[in-house]
Amino acid sequence: MPKYVLVYIDFPFWRVEVPRLSFFIGGVDFEYRVWGFEEFDEKKDTLPFGQVPVLYIDDKVVAQSGGIIRFVAKKTGLYSSDDFKAAKIDELIDFATDITEAVFPSFLEQDETKKLKMRKEITEIKLPKWLSSLESLLKTNGSTNYFVGDSLTVADLVIWSLMGWFTSGQLDGIPMNCIEPYTLLSKAIKTVDEHPKVVEWKKKQPKK
Repeated sequence: MPKYVLVYIDFPFWRVEVPRLSFFIGGVDFEYRVWGFEEFDEKKDTLPFGQVPVLYIDDKVVAQSGGIIRFVAKKTGLYSSDDFKAAKIDELIDFATDITEAVFPSFLEQDETKKLKMRKEITEIKLPKWLSSLESLLKTNGSTNYFVGDSLTVADLVIWSLMGWFTSGQLDGIPMNCIEPYTLLSKAIKTVDEHPKVVEWKKKQPKK
């Protein structure tokens, strides 16, 4: 079996937490390396795009979150061999990326007044559209509590992890209960949260 080494900085986020959890659920051994910012600066020029996460597979490397997540999902039974279902999984990975890129400027903003103004726009305008879209996808899928098909896929892990960021309290100005009005989405998040392997994984994680 190949040796898998997943590398990221010390910042727990869905981009790396999803492949970590996927490896765990699939029972596939891997090593997780956390680089400090100084180490990252020293090594970034050796990376395909000068950024993390990256996944080393023996002497090969895969960069970009989406590429890593898809690769790991295929190795751990969390993807689909059905072309349409695979495309729907890809759709949600890309949607999560779009959401993250829309929110992240506010995360980096140092001026507190400007930051809260940006978060207010997200909360009142953008977030309801995003969450409504997720609710609609779940309804279209037959209200199975999963986004694709009737069993757990990496798409569910991606949205679960992303929603965990929104409800964590880390994003000042965005209510921690923002997903509560969305019944199907709330049920889908609860379904992942209560998955036996996810419960086991959470118990193994260090307390922050």
